[in-house]
Amino acid sequence: MPTRFKWLAACLLLSLAAFAQSQMAIVTSDSPFQLRGATVNPGQGVPSWPVMPGDTIQAGGTPLFLTFPDGSMIVLAAGASAKVYLTGQTAGQTPTFDLQHGSAHYTLKSQTSVKLLEGGKNVAATSLIGDLQIGNAKPTSGWWTTGHTTAVIAGAGGLTALGVGLKKPPPVSPTNCNNGGGNGNGLPPCK
Repeated sequence: MPTRFKWLAACLLLSLAAFAQSQMAIVTSDSPFQLRGATVNPGQGVPSWPVMPGDTIQAGGTPLFLTFPDGSMIVLAAGASAKVYLTGQTAGQTPTFDLQHGSAHYTLKSQTSVKLLEGGKNVAATSLIGDLQIGNAKPTSGWWTTGHTTAVIAGAGGLTALGVGLKKPPPVSPTNCNNGGGNGNGLPPCK
């Protein structure tokens, strides 16, 4: 009996620890990038990856898109790195984005959506759209305007939907296709 109790207590503690870790954003990229110190290779059927409090992110050869639950978005420039965590009181924690290296472009839903930092120093966002930069990194604005970012994301989603919607699946039953026996049922041959 004591072993069962210990096993039950361990499972309960692990469940509580897993519940305490909540996803705070999702990340999407077209090229390999670093998340939690591990290399993530896109194109393996997973369009986005969860970002947990305390995660470090480093973009690869292309920009990396970080989307928060309220729809705020931060585009991390190629090669740039950041840390994401929560600040504030337990009941009202705010996602915090701390640019560690390189540059990033942000589009926020409100002034309090995401707390912005550059190398651990607060950034007073005067507008809902802007840039962050550390060192001699090139700003991500210019090509990565809000309209362009939206067009790229919408275009990628549209192409994916188009590709999925246009492909006709094979028949699920031999009765739904021409059996090739000369019956001429007017259906396509089975593959």
